[in-house]
Amino acid sequence: MMERLRIEYGTGYMELIVEAFFPCKMPAMRKVARLINSYCSDEARAELLSELRELADGYKALCEMYKQKMEGLSEEASVYRHWRAQLNKTKTLRRRMENNIKLISGGREE
Repeated sequence: MMERLRIEYGTGYMELIVEAFFPCKMPAMRKVARLINSYCSDEARAELLSELRELADGYKALCEMYKQKMEGLSEEASVYRHWRAQLNKTKTLRRRMENNIKLISGGREE
């Protein structure tokens, strides 16, 4: 389990707490992906990608769970709206994570 990613470059370093930083929005991700792809070893990148894919799978499982909870509920019910909101939020995080993975892997599947 990778908790921190350390990116060392010519003038210093940056440490990212993996579960706190990812998934992040695209402007920040573009900057970080450039640093990761330039300064991290292939092993570190592979470990990070593995961790991010695991997190993405977790979001996918949560989406399925939320869909199951919504089955049979009336669309007007506040409980239904609660699970719908959770589902939408989780879908956004999953999509963001998939985009983060694409940027780090250079668009290729490893």
